Amino acid sequence: DRPGTLAMASAPLAQPPPASSDDVLLHVFWDAGMLDHDAGSGMFDTGFDPGFLDVLEKHPENADRVRNMVSILRRGPIAPYIAWKPGRPARTSELLSFHTPV
Repeated sequence: DRPGTLAMASAPLAQPPPASSDDVLLHVFWDAGMLDHDAGSGMFDTGFDPGFLDVLEKHPENADRVRNMVSILRRGPIAPYIAWKPGRPARTSELLSFHTPV
């Protein structure tokens, strides 16, 4: 244990001042339909069972983890700095601008 670690961990988080202008806001585009995306489990970059994992883990972008991240953004310490915007499914042309077709 490092000295002071316990004290830092138990100290209350300072509340940020309320955001006063659009210049200090992080704009988050969100649609609950994102939770329907299933990125699979196992080897995340390949999407198959390599045969040597004891437990096929959920992809880091699984719905439970995304739901937790959204709740942190909505209720956590940076919530006053977030402007929520309606999201939408990406167009194929938008996806192809940074993904290679399989």
